[in-house]
Amino acid sequence: MAVSKKWKIRESSDRQTVKQLSFELGVDPVLAELLVQRGVCTFHQARSFFRPDLADLHDPFLMTDMDKAVERVHQAVVCGEKILVYGDYDVDGITASSLLYIYLERRGAKVNTYIPKRKSEGYGLNDDALKTIFEGGTTLVITVDCGISCAKEAQYIYELGSDVIVTDHHELPEVLPDCVVINPKLQDDYPYDTLCGAGVAFKLVQALGGMEAIEPLWELAALATIADIVPLLD
Repeated sequence: MAVSKKWKIRESSDRQTVKQLSFELGVDPVLAELLVQRGVCTFHQARSFFRPDLADLHDPFLMTDMDKAVERVHQAVVCGEKILVYGDYDVDGITASSLLYIYLERRGAKVNTYIPKRKSEGYGLNDDALKTIFEGGTTLVITVDCGISCAKEAQYIYELGSDVIVTDHHELPEVLPDCVVINPKLQDDYPYDTLCGAGVAFKLVQALGGMEAIEPLWELAALATIADIVPLLD
């Protein structure tokens, strides 16, 4: 049976803005229209869009709880605690897990990763996996691309004797986990709320180690951004 689909056509942008941008960039008005529809309306914005620079990156500490997350991770690394990066089974989750693992392993951290089985465990944290993980002595769990809807599981982690840091990009539930939460959709000062999960993990690494830390990890963040179909902005 054929599936009926209804196209939603965006309204045309302000003609004067499109005309001005087309002139300043020396591009066809159609391309200028596409840029304006994506919020790229000035020559400066277009230059940043086509020729991004490290200086354009937003300060990761504008995100709520980022300072708390950095302090807890530093403590775990220095004290030789066992850290677990708990991800998801899609491209975004796997690359986010890899990205954070690579950075922490290079820092000398005792770190491992866990990717749940899609068919038997499903999405997000699950108690059986966590119980097995903590039998190995884990004292800090960092979620990537999941966890924002797992308030119950986060409490279970505390009951098992570990701390948890949730890094996620999904929509906020009515009840947030009672722990350190990093999500650009929280009402904070971070100016862009449409990062993918690996993008959020990328910002955590930026906060932990600065520009040098993130430079080897661009490809993973880019792969996740494209695969998770989030806007190629900021």
